[in-house]
Amino acid sequence: MMFSNIDEAISWICSKRKNYSYEHFKQIAHLKGDIQNGFYTIHVAGTDGKGSFVSYLCDLLMSQGYKVGTFTSPHYVTHLDRIRINKENISAQFFLDSLNRNYDFFTENGLSMFEMDYLIMAEYFHAEKVDFAIIETGIGGRFDSTNVVEDTALSVITTIGYDHMDRLGNTLAEICFEKCGIIKDNSMVLIGKLPPDCVNIVREQADAHHSQLYILDDYVQTAQRHFRYHDHEYELSSYASYQFHNASLALQALELISRDRHFEIDYDRAKNALRVSNWPCRFEIVRENPRVILDGAHNIHGINALVESFDQFKGSKCIVFSALKRKEYEKMINVLKEHCDELFITSFDYDGSIDPADFKDYRTFSDYKEAIDEALRNYDNILICGSLYFMSDVVLNYKFN
Repeated sequence: MMFSNIDEAISWICSKRKNYSYEHFKQIAHLKGDIQNGFYTIHVAGTDGKGSFVSYLCDLLMSQGYKVGTFTSPHYVTHLDRIRINKENISAQFFLDSLNRNYDFFTENGLSMFEMDYLIMAEYFHAEKVDFAIIETGIGGRFDSTNVVEDTALSVITTIGYDHMDRLGNTLAEICFEKCGIIKDNSMVLIGKLPPDCVNIVREQADAHHSQLYILDDYVQTAQRHFRYHDHEYELSSYASYQFHNASLALQALELISRDRHFEIDYDRAKNALRVSNWPCRFEIVRENPRVILDGAHNIHGINALVESFDQFKGSKCIVFSALKRKEYEKMINVLKEHCDELFITSFDYDGSIDPADFKDYRTFSDYKEAIDEALRNYDNILICGSLYFMSDVVLNYKFN
């Protein structure tokens, strides 16, 4: 089968969502020549902050003159933005050609969308000769498809919180152990601010792999959007206080990589990179008067961090929320309702999204566009949050004038 255009190709690959087998994919990747290896790979796991960390580190490495490939999920606007080099999506032509070229191999081996994306990514990064590959796990770490990579230089665990418990375990210790599965032998391991018990688990796993553990050093907020880290002052474009953690973690990763790769950091360029860096749908302000903020917080850990930043704004507040049924949406709702004047619950076009009709104690909307319209008419600050799939739907289909 040959796909004649990119829309047809993406429609087909997106129809192949399924639970994958790590061991099966490891064998398939080997049959493919283990093309996922051969890069200077930074592998990133964590409950929250992965996407922001990847974005910040990519911008920092680019500021030093390097060519940087990134692999993230889910997508933001188009499926192609999962695979990027220097913040530019994989070209539609390369994706189409790669899928056509590998179609028989992919189908004969029953690969999922995520697995096919990963192999296309590896092929693309080799063709374009990236200097660094920053790879975000899908879920967990130990049995994540991205973990078939063998020669990771730096493994990063951003945060540990409750999410995907059906696959990763019901305690932070169990979840942390799964995230630690990305740690490789004789490599570097960097972690963010984790609970003490989790730090001990990571240390044990790093020691078992003869890898050096680094823990995020302290950073200090000096003003709104400003912070100090390792004797340098930085400014972020984001108003989200949780981004100080992610940006500092990216700075420490840059320092570790610079020592490993023997290059001097140009801190003026690094500062400018952080000042303009932006990761969509992470406390992204898309309109003023009234202010509208988009944030893809989709678990209780992320929601708690989100409301801390939302609280700083003055004026009336409304939150428009939707999520997937498999998430702890009731816990998220209980937190959100305490940080706004009114909470709207809505839905979006995605299998498994919550049904507003199930929420009798809140104002509900079957159409999220109507919910946003109502919020814009009546409130000074509107926070639209929940599933990243919800954010993607809003970005694609709602025009903020």
